[in-house]
Amino acid sequence: MSFVKSVERASGRILRPHLTSPSRVLVATFGSQLSSQPYSYLGREQRPSVCGYQFYKSFTLWPKELRDDLRAGIKARNQGNISLSERYLTRAYQTALSMPPSTLSPTPYLKLSGIAAVLAEVSPERKAREVLEDVWNKGGASADDWASYTPTDEERIRRVAIACKIAELSSHERNEDEKWLVWAVEEVLKLAGAGTQNRSVDTGGGSTDVQQSQPAQVILAELKLPPWMSKDDLGVPLAALGNVYARKGQIEYAMPLYLQAISLLLPPGRQNVSIQDRCEAAQLMNNLSELIMRRPPTPEIRHQAEAWARKALDVIEGAGKVPLPKSGWFGYSEDTSARNTCDQVLGVVLFNIGILREMDSDKKVARALFEKSAQQCARVGMNEGVLQAKEALRRVGRTQDEKTS
Repeated sequence: MSFVKSVERASGRILRPHLTSPSRVLVATFGSQLSSQPYSYLGREQRPSVCGYQFYKSFTLWPKELRDDLRAGIKARNQGNISLSERYLTRAYQTALSMPPSTLSPTPYLKLSGIAAVLAEVSPERKAREVLEDVWNKGGASADDWASYTPTDEERIRRVAIACKIAELSSHERNEDEKWLVWAVEEVLKLAGAGTQNRSVDTGGGSTDVQQSQPAQVILAELKLPPWMSKDDLGVPLAALGNVYARKGQIEYAMPLYLQAISLLLPPGRQNVSIQDRCEAAQLMNNLSELIMRRPPTPEIRHQAEAWARKALDVIEGAGKVPLPKSGWFGYSEDTSARNTCDQVLGVVLFNIGILREMDSDKKVARALFEKSAQQCARVGMNEGVLQAKEALRRVGRTQDEKTS
């Protein structure tokens, strides 16, 4: 029996983050989560493995030296002419690199990294990574005109997004994706203020708020984020790093990251949660259930794993009752793609609960769940899921036949 995890996916000297994992900052921030959090729904995967940031919006306010190449590059990309798009965008990027930050102001790093991001979209993987590492370097201790430029907070968030994309492109290299994501999570925690929480301290003359300089163990959903930071900025790197640790079998580091990401997607007591956030939370809950089952399958472990899988099922069913967002001209049509993640995760969750019921010798319920899983996987084109569910049905059927013979 196999338990299933949800479906996932330059010039100058390049500076790269050093591997510090398990990161002391992360351990200090999340270290007590597993012992202090119950294995029940905490209130609030993957955006899957891709860090889903929007890198660029509009090029209309950029220097005139860049506009023609940018416009031509974007037009060629939209028309499917990738090689022509790459040529125009490469020239635009090189032109932008030749300019001092003041020429690209305001927010020069957002502009430079915007060009780099679109160029990376249309470039071969090796060149894409070189371009993104180069522009990531420009936002740090660069040795050129950018050395004297201090990025704004919004631009630092952009740099986190770039690190996430580099991690995605580095996933086939040993430890490279982990290096980039550890840096991204530590940076976004600093920006969110997770390591400098105001705490009430009794000084003898009354309670006084003081700022801790050491990382504090916190629930990120309880943080009041600055206006320039979204929960996606914070949650996407957490889930991505959790996926890396899960893949490496480092369960003790993956689980608290998943817990924090879930708490951001589904804040306790909040009702107006989008379908997309609900579905992504369900996917992480299923991943968490799968992680729990990597431990020796004692009755307690199986109970914990099933509690998370059933909570994922509850969230998916709840998302099905939420009205679909509107799309198209004047919002006349419904955006059915909003439930795509739920549709895919549902087949996996049903299968996993079936496995747990089978382990508890509840063959009747297990069979019903495997049948539903096979139907759901077939509906969304998950052929591997259909095969696993059918194999489980044969296995359960054989066991039942042996008992009645």
